[in-house]
Amino acid sequence: MRPLLVLVPAGGAGERFGGTTPKQFLEIAGRPVLYWTLARLLSLAPERVIVALPPDRELPPAVWGLDATRIRQVAGGATRQASVAACLAAAADREPAGLVAVHDGARPATARADLLAVLAAAERTGAAVLGRRLADTVKRLEAGRIVGTLDRTTLFRAETPQVFRHELLAAAFARAAAEGWEGTDEAALVERLGGVEIAAVEATRPNPKLTLPRDLPEVARLLAEEAA
Repeated sequence: MRPLLVLVPAGGAGERFGGTTPKQFLEIAGRPVLYWTLARLLSLAPERVIVALPPDRELPPAVWGLDATRIRQVAGGATRQASVAACLAAAADREPAGLVAVHDGARPATARADLLAVLAAAERTGAAVLGRRLADTVKRLEAGRIVGTLDRTTLFRAETPQVFRHELLAAAFARAAAEGWEGTDEAALVERLGGVEIAAVEATRPNPKLTLPRDLPEVARLLAEEAA
């Protein structure tokens, strides 16, 4: 496996979640959500993990007992894209890694087998995204009215990690910045380069992102099942 750099956008204030504590710092089983995410990512033996945090938040010096020598924090931006860009910029002081994985700070229960599968796919193709096919019927809307049905067999719900060769991701972010273009995930930026094969890796286990309070029980259950 090529050298690995991991970027963790965790700079959001969690407006949709509510409350005064950002969701990535809420505790599950006595540890912050971000702890569980970082522990999982460190198990992949990356060269470095760079975490984008809200400007008013800091990781504790001991990073909750994790290997702090491989973790660096930066101030996140106003958007996910800005936070990932800040992480990329913070890695510029070292030789480019072979692969860069971007993983949501509030997605702490990704199965290890799925993490390894998306890394292996990116090793082969240069780009890979973890996610799953849609089971629901998806409608196309115009002005609040249904005007068509999409072919769900061609649709894929993107999750994280999303993994790319370092030079691909850096080029995608540079182009987006130059053109003032904002995407909702890293793959959207890489797609705009053209000619890049992005492998779709189907998750074998649930991989919820903590977005709303109702997501907490499932995340807690998945972590508990793994610890049992």
